Amino acid sequence: MKHLKGLIIIIILFFACDFAIERFMKHGVDEMYGLNQYADVLLVGHSHLMLATDKQQMEKDLGVKVSKYTREGVNVSDRKIMIQQFLDSGYGDSLKVVLYGVDLCTFTGEGLSANSYKLFYPFIDEEKIGNYIRQQGGAKDYWLHKLVRTSRYSDDGFKNGAIRGWLHNWSNLKNGTIDIEAYKQRLQNGDERHIQMNPELITEFKETIAMLTERGIKVALVNTPTLDLLNNFEPEKYKMMVDWFQAYANEEPLIEYWDFNPEYSSRHELFHDRLHLNGKGQKVISKEITNKLINIYEQL
Repeated sequence: MKHLKGLIIIIILFFACDFAIERFMKHGVDEMYGLNQYADVLLVGHSHLMLATDKQQMEKDLGVKVSKYTREGVNVSDRKIMIQQFLDSGYGDSLKVVLYGVDLCTFTGEGLSANSYKLFYPFIDEEKIGNYIRQQGGAKDYWLHKLVRTSRYSDDGFKNGAIRGWLHNWSNLKNGTIDIEAYKQRLQNGDERHIQMNPELITEFKETIAMLTERGIKVALVNTPTLDLLNNFEPEKYKMMVDWFQAYANEEPLIEYWDFNPEYSSRHELFHDRLHLNGKGQKVISKEITNKLINIYEQL
């Protein structure tokens, strides 16, 4: 009996500590992504938009709350879940504008993380998120993270995100500049993703945008700069992608397409790598995005 009581006490202490630590981490994650506040502006995308925008600068210049829900490696399907999550959170009623990050490989079916559903572990207690994780990862994966709450934060990105959320630190820490000669060699070797227009992803994208426009929310499709050498790797396909986004935006009065590549893709000093801006690039592009948002607010 003594051993049984001791075991029960250990189990109770384990789950009590597990719950307390998870609550601490979850608060940090919610703060990091602005999922616990009413916001006028919501940013949704992967690391391109994440590193191109300065949330605090935008809030200061606009005088409104900005929620920056950007995650490394999320694809079109993940972004649909992210937007639905925010709309269902109870904080979506204040939304006026959503910035949706797009790029040359938005509709490419492979290349991003095949296990991107794992990025949603901290939100597994939300019904739709939980169902998505179970569908993608299976029952064993689901129940492990459902029952052992701290297992949701095993990834270093989660730990860093939670800490940065508590510290209110949204800064771009990538301050290096791309090695152009090394990237040219990579291109000569043919080591680069190919642009595709996957019909299933296009359909899911349109369904996602419709969730917003049907609520009267303005949507800006934001194509932050990618390196000119990358954009010229498949020039005809790249032009097809740009033309598609522009034509799509032209069909809907609540949608705009913002492409910062023509002016900035050849500014190599702004890039950390072929896809991502460094801190200097963030200052330039974030200000440009803010100026466009100011124009939108003047029309609302």
